[in-house]
Amino acid sequence: MSQPPIIAIVEDDTDQRNNYVRALQRMPVRVLAFADRQSAFSAMQQQRPDLVILDIILGQEYDGGFNLYSQISRLYPDMPVLFLTERVDEIDQVSGLRMGAWDYQPKPISIDYFVAKIESLLRLTTGQASNEETRLVTCDKLVMDLDRRHIHWQGMALPEFTVTEFTMLEYLARRPGLVLTYEQLAQATFGGVVENNTISTHISNIKRKFRTISAEFNHIVSEYGQGYRWRN
Repeated sequence: MSQPPIIAIVEDDTDQRNNYVRALQRMPVRVLAFADRQSAFSAMQQQRPDLVILDIILGQEYDGGFNLYSQISRLYPDMPVLFLTERVDEIDQVSGLRMGAWDYQPKPISIDYFVAKIESLLRLTTGQASNEETRLVTCDKLVMDLDRRHIHWQGMALPEFTVTEFTMLEYLARRPGLVLTYEQLAQATFGGVVENNTISTHISNIKRKFRTISAEFNHIVSEYGQGYRWRN
């Protein structure tokens, strides 16, 4: 007999957390509940949940949920996450979804809608996750997950990339050995980068993040006055 899915809830408000737990206990699931980032991450290192529900503000940590998601996504790159939060500004919603969250739900939320939302996400985890092929870009020891926007180098996860950095790296990695001009790199970012100096700054940031894993990283080469290329 298959084991029931495990749902982890990270919510610092005791009343809200208890309400969510009681609602989920009506379902054939196992519920783990946490009040802070540290205890949640410690537990998830020992056991992988099937779905994580995250508040963003956790106690004194204004971005606690975002930080926790960054931690657990390095352990489990395909972890389904729902942000459930009072942070309703569009910039927060965009940030959460761009990080790779499956959904972003503002509070307050009715219990009936909450349960329906979780049932829907669980169907996705048991259905689509096993049937859909992950879109990857690979180049030498580089692996880029385009759907979840995760980057691994030499088998290790790199720090989070901005959207522009990710797009620029993907453009380089798809064309190893070719010199890509400043103009081409600007176009690759959909016009978001236009100045040569700005492109160079983004490239420097990309190299710096690679060097947190490999200090000798030298696979992005500057071609003086022209642009950059990826060297295998």
